[in-house]
Amino acid sequence: MMHNILILGGYGNTGRPIAELLLQETNCRVVLAGRNRKKAEAAVSELNDRFAGDRTTAAVVDAADVVSLNKAMTGVDLVVVASSTAAYVEQVATAALDAGIDYCDMQYSTAKLAVLQGMAARIQAKGRCFITDGGFHPGLPAVLVRGIAPRFDRLDSARVGSVIKIDWRGLEFSPATVEEMVTEFLDFKMLAFEEGEWRQTSWWSMWKPLTMDFGEPFGKQYCVPMFLEEMRSLPERYPTLHDTGFFVGGFNWFVDWVVMPVGLPLLKLSPRRMTQPVGRLMEWGLKRFSKPPYEALLKLEAEGMRAGERQRIDLILSHPDGYLFTAIPVVACLLQYLDGSARRSGLWLQAHFVEPERMLADMARLGVGVRLSGQ
Repeated sequence: MMHNILILGGYGNTGRPIAELLLQETNCRVVLAGRNRKKAEAAVSELNDRFAGDRTTAAVVDAADVVSLNKAMTGVDLVVVASSTAAYVEQVATAALDAGIDYCDMQYSTAKLAVLQGMAARIQAKGRCFITDGGFHPGLPAVLVRGIAPRFDRLDSARVGSVIKIDWRGLEFSPATVEEMVTEFLDFKMLAFEEGEWRQTSWWSMWKPLTMDFGEPFGKQYCVPMFLEEMRSLPERYPTLHDTGFFVGGFNWFVDWVVMPVGLPLLKLSPRRMTQPVGRLMEWGLKRFSKPPYEALLKLEAEGMRAGERQRIDLILSHPDGYLFTAIPVVACLLQYLDGSARRSGLWLQAHFVEPERMLADMARLGVGVRLSGQ
């Protein structure tokens, strides 16, 4: 079956590689959608030159405009939201339901998730498949835990950490993208499951953070807890688990120790007035002070018992391009959706929608480095 897939933000930093990988791995048709017609058409021309069949077309879509959304969703099977449009999730999701199509996004936003959860009954009743919190993180940490758990007779601890070092100078950010990045920090919940309960920490914990060893080239890095909804159900799924959570590393010294301590209090005091100036400062700090080596890593440290012996397993995923590392898991998830092996109606987090072993195998085939030790 040939699927028609609409990608909002289809010519952007994440949408473009998603389109390329879908064209490479499937026979689907792809619509690259965004507000800039010239950028969309230029991307379409390049992709149709690279991939046979003229399977890529362009569409002008503004997520704030219901008319353009409804028009773009006519005749497609799935909308993939790769744009900075979390504020318009209700409009996009409603348009998808009205059009009778499925949905996938990769935005980190507690507000977005709350909106979709409020629509869950309608999604189920319509028989639609909605996949949210896709990508690298959120999207993969709980996959790693689910994938490694069968190697233990008793899983006691499973912590996942990340390091993202990107050459930000070579990237273009729209004002909406910068605003969404800053808004994510307002959503940031510093929760981790420790000694059998979810515990809240504060930004003061950065003065005494958790340290994880990511190996070469980064070695030991400080990390702070970042709650992801996909981690919430793990202690219930694995009752012996007494420590788990996701922990995120820093960007660079300026962003971590100047922008964060100064910008976060300002954002909390006046989010409307301060979002733009804090966003500009963050963008400048990322581009000015980020230095090589550049790579994105995700590491699972798991401990437990097997055959009566204490066991430790480390699993590291890596990719030199942080945006490709976001795109590849989305496409690996969609491969399971498109062949029908995973598709089912309802609202799903990517991390609990996929079959873990196939997800990891497909990501490795698509270019993600996978290192396993201690098995």
